[in-house]
Amino acid sequence: MPRVTISLRKETADDVSALAHSLGCSRSALVDIILSRGLLKHLTARMDFLNMQVDPQGGPVKRLRGSSIREIEEAISYLETNYQGELWDAAN
Repeated sequence: MPRVTISLRKETADDVSALAHSLGCSRSALVDIILSRGLLKHLTARMDFLNMQVDPQGGPVKRLRGSSIREIEEAISYLETNYQGELWDAAN
């Protein structure tokens, strides 16, 4: 399995640690399950549908700090909805 290092807000990291501890699993196992069952597949399907291009050679453009937080949240909200502002169903 590939290893990934991520930075989280303190509150998010605390919640992940507490939930993982309560469930008796590792944080990585918990995050993998949450991501695979949550919005990840929906967002990637939506990105493919919109033909959004990703530069595989480029590094992260925005980090979770300062004004970038709002920009990232807005981009994710855009992927969650269609052009009419309704939730987009990845199964359709």
